[in-house]
Amino acid sequence: MPPKMTPRNINKLVSTSILSSLLICSISVVNADDFPGVKALMTDEEQQQSGVSALNETQVKALNKWLLKYTARDSAIIRQTVESVQEEADAEIRSRIKGTFKGWKGNTKFVLDNGQVWQQRNQKSTVRWSTKLDNPEIVITKNFFGLDVLTIVEVDKKTKVKRIK
Repeated sequence: MPPKMTPRNINKLVSTSILSSLLICSISVVNADDFPGVKALMTDEEQQQSGVSALNETQVKALNKWLLKYTARDSAIIRQTVESVQEEADAEIRSRIKGTFKGWKGNTKFVLDNGQVWQQRNQKSTVRWSTKLDNPEIVITKNFFGLDVLTIVEVDKKTKVKRIK
């Protein structure tokens, strides 16, 4: 049974379709050597837990080839049709910014203690915010349009972000 079509689901479907098309186009012009690969996409802990760290070079290359094809062909369909994948995509992320955080200025990168790296989405923005916080807690949620918003918990300041690692 297909999911109920609400404005949010329609927005997600349109956004996912556009992003999937762009991804497929970009992957088709990039050779497999330019694909970051499973080891670049996983933290050391994830590699250990999954067994990826124990694979030999031939096995890693085969896994990367499969991941490239999966990303280009199947991931968009699964994101749209599998409820558990949709729930994971919508789940909030809680972490901390590593080190002393001094605010943002439009193109700020946020290095999190979970290994992820995020960057402000509107790099041309003149909106700046200064502070000095040590390892502040953050929450990343999706807004109405399905885009990511980072919130500095202790001061309730928000900025739009995109994941870069």
